Amino acid sequence: MNQLLEKDKSFPAWLTLSWAWEQSLEDPAAVKAALARNLRSYREGRSLSQKELAKAAGTTLTRIRDIEAGQVLPPIELMVHLGDSLGISCGALVDCGVSMTTASCRRIPAGTPTREARAALA
Repeated sequence: MNQLLEKDKSFPAWLTLSWAWEQSLEDPAAVKAALARNLRSYREGRSLSQKELAKAAGTTLTRIRDIEAGQVLPPIELMVHLGDSLGISCGALVDCGVSMTTASCRRIPAGTPTREARAALA
């Protein structure tokens, strides 16, 4: 598995265990939503069915459906296989459009309206 992670330098190497990955996320729901959106977009952009992607990535159709529904975060190992199957990096799968180098480090309160949240990150 370390060889797979070394292959994809855009994905943080310290996140080698799925539970550690989910525990380190400030907003797991947002990551699940970004992953669901991006996975579906890349899959459809390559004219693959969910079943074809599952076979190529060595997983089940049910797991692909759950990921695209935003219900689960897959294990890191599966993220690598999904990225390889789609010809993209793992980082592209979880990209939510906010640069981590330019994003604000302060937390945005949960009740903050979306427009104000966007302005705070700008």
